[in-house]
Amino acid sequence: MARESLKIWTVFLFGCFAYGMTELMSRGFTHISMGLLGGICMIFINILNDKRAFGLGLIPACFISAIFITVMELATGEILNIWLRLEVWDYSNMPMNFKGQICLPFSLLWILISWLGFALDNFIRNKIFHDEAIPLFVRKIGTGA
Repeated sequence: MARESLKIWTVFLFGCFAYGMTELMSRGFTHISMGLLGGICMIFINILNDKRAFGLGLIPACFISAIFITVMELATGEILNIWLRLEVWDYSNMPMNFKGQICLPFSLLWILISWLGFALDNFIRNKIFHDEAIPLFVRKIGTGA
């Protein structure tokens, strides 16, 4: 039980750091809430990666993850940007946006970022916890397919 808790916290902290750094490099600034959201999304990717061991393909997993990230971004945006008026981000100038909180271009970007998240989760599994990683382009562990 302690090992599983440590894994979840490790995944969460890697997600916090990775997304925070991504924002710093791309926008030049970030907000603590974005790191926390990155950590939560990384835990979801970890859970999806477990499902991939039982046949969920990488592409469907990336799409499911992107939908989850988009929903979480909308919920977080509603709270932080609309209710609390913190103005953490504003997609109003982006095409196909909804209330300035989510937009199609970023939802599509989350597919690629999800793939990177699966690769990061595999790194954590294999290099830190010495568990078997779920191959990115193989449907089931041990099938050789």
